[in-house]
Amino acid sequence: MVNRTDPGSVGVVAGRVVGALTVVLTAVVMLTHGEAFYRSVRLLLAGLESDFDVPVELLFWANVALVAAGRYAFCYVLGSLIGVGYDWLDRPGVAFLAIVVVLIGTVDGIYGGMGAGNVLVGAGYLLAWLAYVPVFAWLLEEDDGRRQEAVRLDELGED
Repeated sequence: MVNRTDPGSVGVVAGRVVGALTVVLTAVVMLTHGEAFYRSVRLLLAGLESDFDVPVELLFWANVALVAAGRYAFCYVLGSLIGVGYDWLDRPGVAFLAIVVVLIGTVDGIYGGMGAGNVLVGAGYLLAWLAYVPVFAWLLEEDDGRRQEAVRLDELGED
């Protein structure tokens, strides 16, 4: 369960959403560039004159799985850090959060777009990061000062 007043906890969930979106994008990019991977690995194994008997397809799918897991973990952790930073800065507002996320998404988009050799892929990473802002804003409830702990009936008249 998400503590809706804790930006770190909310940031984890928003980071997971971004992670899931970028994993899909990464997997699609890797699948479209699969032949280049096969060719490179075959050349590498032939050049090393290796007796490595693992099929190249297995290496490809292991690579896709590891990259997807790494991308998801990256977004998960960074989403949490954004939430913690948001709280540390005394919750400056959604506009500030959007600026920070656009900067992170731009850097990630440049890196991803250059890796894929396609500007649209970079834009896809940026759009995936932009999904962080509405998810974070939707999940985060501002603390209105009400008591969060259990209250005994005889204490109700004391507030």
